[in-house]
Amino acid sequence: MTDSNWGDPRAKYIIGQPQNLTVDQKFRLILKLLRKDFPCEYPVKVRRLIYPFATDKAPWGDCGLVNEYKPGAEKYFLIRLAKKADWCRQFETLLHEWTHCLTWHLVGNGKDHCDSFARRFGVLYRQYIED
Repeated sequence: MTDSNWGDPRAKYIIGQPQNLTVDQKFRLILKLLRKDFPCEYPVKVRRLIYPFATDKAPWGDCGLVNEYKPGAEKYFLIRLAKKADWCRQFETLLHEWTHCLTWHLVGNGKDHCDSFARRFGVLYRQYIED
């Protein structure tokens, strides 16, 4: 899937308004908007990586809370994205992983894709993809 064949004209941050921006510029824009519109409990750092860290369970990205068990250490969320993926996949994965950061405190018994996650992901999706 590439930017040109996404096919949904409502996808404003994928092929819409900022279509003349580079992928790096699109990332800076969407991160600025996410941090403003959907702040998380801890700061969020995003890394787009070219080495193959992906697994069968998380082929395009993952996130975690860094220093979760170190008293006094600065805690932050780290989102890792597969840079080899096209822009659309990276963007969707960023929204997915950001939603994990927003719902981190709700995770219990390994159910990180709970109903609260689904509702919050829907809000982000509508905010940044649909008009």
